[in-house]
Amino acid sequence: SKTEILLLERVANGTTLIKSLALPLNLKPRRIYAISKSLIEKGFVKRTRGRIEPKETLHVALCLELLATHSNMTSVLADSGIPIFTALLRPSSVEEVIKETGFKKTTIYSVLAEARKRSIVRKIHTTYTLNEKLWSKLIDFLTELNKYESLTDKRIPAGSTIYHKTDQEIIFASKEKLDAKKTAFSAYERYGIRLLTLRTYYYLPKKELMKEEILQHSLYIIEKEKTIRNIIFIALFYVKFRKEFNIKHEILSNLDVVLAKGTIKGYPSYQEIKDRADVYGIEV
Repeated sequence: SKTEILLLERVANGTTLIKSLALPLNLKPRRIYAISKSLIEKGFVKRTRGRIEPKETLHVALCLELLATHSNMTSVLADSGIPIFTALLRPSSVEEVIKETGFKKTTIYSVLAEARKRSIVRKIHTTYTLNEKLWSKLIDFLTELNKYESLTDKRIPAGSTIYHKTDQEIIFASKEKLDAKKTAFSAYERYGIRLLTLRTYYYLPKKELMKEEILQHSLYIIEKEKTIRNIIFIALFYVKFRKEFNIKHEILSNLDVVLAKGTIKGYPSYQEIKDRADVYGIEV
């Protein structure tokens, strides 16, 4: 939030005493406590003896360096800014940013417009990318924050593997039995494809999932764990319900080539998929 960024700016410039933070921010000390509590939950600060001090992690150090070096970052980083810029760590279209973040198009265009005024973002044809030449500190911070967040989330047990998450949803795997909705490979059994996996794949918040959502969640897993085994798994589900899907993805396009008896490096052969499909009575 804006107040969280403003508080971090003060910390970046050496102000850590809560009483000293309240006055320049025009906030009461109890409000500073509330803001710091949120930042503690997000892994940015710790609170000790009336002071708010930064956590000793790389992404926090890079964040404070960025805020100390560049003034007035609140307008671009606050609210939806950080997730949108994180999505732009690789060149992306607005449609891809929508898919990655879940934000509305108007929100994304508003952030991009403000970022372009400060030369944070460059537009190349139909894609946007971060300006590495001028904003290397921002890119370093976002990269490390993304690594940190990809490994942790307060919604799920420690030790879980996260494949995709936004503020609204999270897809992850755990060895524990949880009160969450099974998805991806773990949901295939509901459709006659029972697979043996070492972990269970889950989705939160708990809700009924459509077949297309389950397929999309499977793609998130393969994007991080692209193994022949996982590709065969998704191929079974994809083949069985192919006519019902309207998802465009490189993995599915490559599967179409393999299913037409073509060859793609790193993918199973047509015969490997067919042999496994025969076990479940799926016609390839």
